[in-house]
Amino acid sequence: MALLMSLRSAAGSLLLSMMALGLAAVPPLAQAADAAEPAASAASSAFRHRPLRENQPPPEGLPQASDLEVFKGYPGAPPYKVVPRKQNILLYPCSMCHNLNLPKLNTTPRKLRVAPDPNGAPHWAVMSHGKGRIWCLDCHFARDREWLHTLDGTKVDFNDAAVVCGQCHSTRYKDWVFGAHGKRAEGWSGERELYSCAHCHDPHNPTLQPREPGRPPPLRAGLAPMNRVHEETPLVWQRTQEGLPHGQAAKP
Repeated sequence: MALLMSLRSAAGSLLLSMMALGLAAVPPLAQAADAAEPAASAASSAFRHRPLRENQPPPEGLPQASDLEVFKGYPGAPPYKVVPRKQNILLYPCSMCHNLNLPKLNTTPRKLRVAPDPNGAPHWAVMSHGKGRIWCLDCHFARDREWLHTLDGTKVDFNDAAVVCGQCHSTRYKDWVFGAHGKRAEGWSGERELYSCAHCHDPHNPTLQPREPGRPPPLRAGLAPMNRVHEETPLVWQRTQEGLPHGQAAKP
């Protein structure tokens, strides 16, 4: 037994010595591992993931600015007209105060000087709209003050101000077009005539302010005041305390 162990140890030492001198063949598994390593290294270098900054857009196929579709309304929206409001705007036309013939206009966003300073303006000094991200010329033209404009520079009449509002408030604008938001003139049948956003919301401070509730509608001609028949019926807790069935009035 001892002799067998010695022979095995001597054979193992001889094999290691021959492998070190390159006289013995490398086992097949070791050969496969050595061959796979450079192949994997070459593959990884050939197909490595490029950083995003190295990705270049394709030379053709990207939409150009002139190819972009312009919003022209919602499919299936019922037709409507807008109640005019220009005749009710106190400071319209804007050219009553603004000198639009100046050779140079200051178009830098800034805090405005407001009345009663002799040189002040009757507008808000800083608009409470958009958390400071909006100022006058985002909606008004610098020169042609009698018009509003969209983000792409399209002229919009003051009566159609809802189009300008809808650029940011798209959800509310869609609800307004379909009748879920806002008010409608006249009745609920026939041609739709809608009040614009600016009829209810001040564009420079659009949050609705507290106000007195309106008076109830007048009594229609020929009708007598309605009798309050429930005054003789005891309240719910009174009926419960007295043990009366629901809806049964107490006897005098």
